[in-house]
Amino acid sequence: MTSLNKSVRRKTRWSYSVLYAHDSRPIVVSLEPGDVVTFREAGRRQVWSLPIDRLFRQAVRESAIAERLQKRRSRCR
Repeated sequence: MTSLNKSVRRKTRWSYSVLYAHDSRPIVVSLEPGDVVTFREAGRRQVWSLPIDRLFRQAVRESAIAERLQKRRSRCR
């Protein structure tokens, strides 16, 4: 596995309406040294950063919630 020593930036394939409903743009995602993930809209300067462990924890939490909802729905039918 390669260590993250320098930033890796990628632009999404599709556009998303995140900040403004009428203006969809691709999102630029960066993996930064120090285990930080950075997001920004393409063509804009404002940046949002989160530690990788928070993103991972949130992904696990959302997966558990979706699984619980699925079980609840299957019981009700």
